[in-house]
Amino acid sequence: MQQGQKVTVLTGYNNSGKSAYLKKMAEHDKVLYLGPNRFYSFHFMSLFNHDENEMNNFRNNMNNARNSQYSNFESSFYDTNRALTRLTNQRRQKLFEVFEDIFGVTISVKPEFEDNEFSNRYVDIDGDSLSVTSSGTRLFLGVIAALMDERFQAVALDEPELGLSPVLQTKLAPLIIARERDDELFPHNPHFFITTHSHTFLDKQNPSNNFVVSREGNKIQANACKNKQELIDIHFRMLGNDLGNLYLPDAIVFVEGETDKIYLQRVLRASFPNRNIVVESCGGDIAARLNSWSSALGDLQMGPYRNRTFVVADSVMQSGLLRLISRLGIPDENVARWDANGIEYVYPPALLGQIFGARVATTNELTITGDRVTAHAVTKTKMELAQALSAQITSSTEFPEEVLAKLVRPLRNAILPDQ
Repeated sequence: MQQGQKVTVLTGYNNSGKSAYLKKMAEHDKVLYLGPNRFYSFHFMSLFNHDENEMNNFRNNMNNARNSQYSNFESSFYDTNRALTRLTNQRRQKLFEVFEDIFGVTISVKPEFEDNEFSNRYVDIDGDSLSVTSSGTRLFLGVIAALMDERFQAVALDEPELGLSPVLQTKLAPLIIARERDDELFPHNPHFFITTHSHTFLDKQNPSNNFVVSREGNKIQANACKNKQELIDIHFRMLGNDLGNLYLPDAIVFVEGETDKIYLQRVLRASFPNRNIVVESCGGDIAARLNSWSSALGDLQMGPYRNRTFVVADSVMQSGLLRLISRLGIPDENVARWDANGIEYVYPPALLGQIFGARVATTNELTITGDRVTAHAVTKTKMELAQALSAQITSSTEFPEEVLAKLVRPLRNAILPDQ
């Protein structure tokens, strides 16, 4: 932990060991552990009874759960009622003021009967008991109240997003990640350690505050995010690595001409039937189209399309294209450069044989002169050949190894990294 650092965010796949870090931290007396089982409903508030043994009991309960043979130690042993009632009147009022600012509602503690100060008390939100509000509202209030406990120098919070709608997550994250209202809520300046599967709770201002946790056997390690670009990759992974779910193309492939587009569209539809991969014909000027694409995105290197932008070109490439590709940060493996000049040389020979009426063992049998392609005394224009051949492509078509190695497999690695 760096000096002055106020938050540490642990991300990673399920069962990577994120919670193990929090539970280890919870062994320290000055650390409050808030596990994922935080849902707690109550109507009347209980009285606050000072208990000198409260912290010892709290630790004993955690140790008993941790040492249980079959327990995964998920409980927090801290509930919303307890968190609210142990705050002083002044601190509770400050919490309510912040809550009112965020949600635009009134909140207060009221007696069940106005004319009896000894009647049970409850939390009133705009005329309704907290018990009948949404579970997300109760969770939100309970988490903030717990974080305000001045006895703890740090809080280990497991998945703050649990039970919260995306809207509530965006209201909670600024308080615990950006620490926007520390003077009001957390004057004791605690450090927050959190695990999360939600991109909302990444520290986007300080990439190095984010860690990726991984497990290899019984070994668990956490690696700090190095820079903004790696943070973007983490962010995108937490969105599922799936641009299609955002109604965007999964990838875009820039090709030289229209026949390249016709053929490769069919190849990619057959290879990725459930993915939206755009093939863009560039009229021979891939560099100009790439420049426009990068400008439209603002900065290609800082977005998810950096690894999902592909370039397909002949052996003889457009002047300056490789320099542009390098400047834009497009990975080398995303550049398919054919061994020969002409998309026709990577057509499936079996399909060529059907079109030319005789077996074509290799595309070396093709003779290309200008816009004409000839084999076995049969001549087709490039467009006629592209359309006829592409119409015969099915999911069982065997494509040349060069197409698979240079385009299909790199695309698969980009859009289906975990498969």
